[in-house]
Amino acid sequence: MQTSPQHIDITLGIDVGTQSAKCVVLDANGQLRGVGQYGYPVLTPRPGWAEQDPDAWWAAVAGAVRDALRQAGIAPVHVQGIGLTGQMHGGVLVGATLKPLRPAIIWMDRRSANLCADIQARVSPEQIAEIAGNRLSPGFMGATLAWIAQAEPDTLAQTRAVLQPKDYLTLCLTGEIVSEPSDASATWLFDIRQRDWSDVLAGACGVSSEVLPPVSESASVVGRLRPDAAEQLGLRPGIPVVAGAADQAALLVGAGVAEPGRGVITLGTGGQMTIISSRPQIDPGLRLNTFCHAMPGRWYTMGAILNGGIALRWWRNTLNRDGSLPYDTLTAEAAAIPAGAEGLTFLPYLEGERTPHMDPHATGAFHGLTLRHTPAHMTRAVLEGVAFAFRDCLDTLRAAGPVPDHFLIGGGGSKSTLWRQIIANALGVGLQTVTGSEHTALGAAMLAGVGSKVFYDLDQAIALAVRYGPGEEPDLTAADTYAERLARYRALYPALRAVE
Repeated sequence: MQTSPQHIDITLGIDVGTQSAKCVVLDANGQLRGVGQYGYPVLTPRPGWAEQDPDAWWAAVAGAVRDALRQAGIAPVHVQGIGLTGQMHGGVLVGATLKPLRPAIIWMDRRSANLCADIQARVSPEQIAEIAGNRLSPGFMGATLAWIAQAEPDTLAQTRAVLQPKDYLTLCLTGEIVSEPSDASATWLFDIRQRDWSDVLAGACGVSSEVLPPVSESASVVGRLRPDAAEQLGLRPGIPVVAGAADQAALLVGAGVAEPGRGVITLGTGGQMTIISSRPQIDPGLRLNTFCHAMPGRWYTMGAILNGGIALRWWRNTLNRDGSLPYDTLTAEAAAIPAGAEGLTFLPYLEGERTPHMDPHATGAFHGLTLRHTPAHMTRAVLEGVAFAFRDCLDTLRAAGPVPDHFLIGGGGSKSTLWRQIIANALGVGLQTVTGSEHTALGAAMLAGVGSKVFYDLDQAIALAVRYGPGEEPDLTAADTYAERLARYRALYPALRAVE
């Protein structure tokens, strides 16, 4: 039976992810009260293609909202605002009736891979760094639109607007065509300094900026919930909907990382190291991503590794094919091995690497194996190899601007005390954990709270909703060992590339 207090203001944060839609219920005291989640498939009509049905997103959102409210035990009448976040880079083309003209092409798609070099050649390297702040990658909306301009020109001719996934949901909720800087800056069609669309970049991709939506800041109210959408979601009409943020920017908000100089490490399947700044910090070699943050006058610069927790999962499953071996058992055995794994080094590039090599063909390796080494040594080497990959991110970030001496850390891998300590030692920085879960959807709900005046400002939302756990300081006695191991680690990549 659903019960409600006499009065409590809540906001909803909706996350349109790659595998599922989630909704969280956040109350005015910063408490996460309920979570709902519904999945949908990734469609692969051809090798290298990745698409999704936007109607499947909407159906999943409707189910997630109803389930989250049911779990929270709070009547829908108390919802004061809705915020959206979602997967970055993808695109939905809508026509004159505001219905999708084709399935959405999402970030995983690789059909535009052979176009990226030609597109970037149409713009000088200096302009790319100055305007986009990022190199163009397959799956970015700019590259996808360039492919559509060539392969499906009739579809592009019928297009009224191109929307990213969460912005398509805003259209469904409000009837408004709109975007915001954090998602727009990840399209390679956006001037990250001016926080507006770039005619130069759009022209290089063969599209008109007229199909790109107006841009509002993330906490701005951009529309109100339409009656037909309200009925499907089980909500009242007229609820304010804010512009929201891209999933990475929303995650930063949900982790309380908003002020310049703050940094966060995310250790999930892959990994990210992100620093907030009051101006764009661009790596001269474009080995980093620089995007707009979810508040005016803020940007974030991010180094990304492709192999974080997935490297440990691969090693665990190699030892134990049914996947039943607990990670805690693995790491407990690795804790008995000294720093440096007695000369064993692991290069974690099992699925290529981004920062700093930007090499999808990079491969992994164990180096220095001897009869002395046991599976526990190899586990320790895997943990250290991922830590060294983060160290490469840190040093690349240093080339772009100042870096903090303390980082927050979150993601599934951060639950390991040993792994956190190894990362702190390899980086030479202190770490503090971000507790809780659903930080991405939480960030969207916090932005909704700011826009709907449930929270006075983002500082208050962070103070109420974000909680921190234990931390680690670097062990200075391990500094020399890790410096020597880092040098060996960095020598492996060029050596292996030379023989491939």
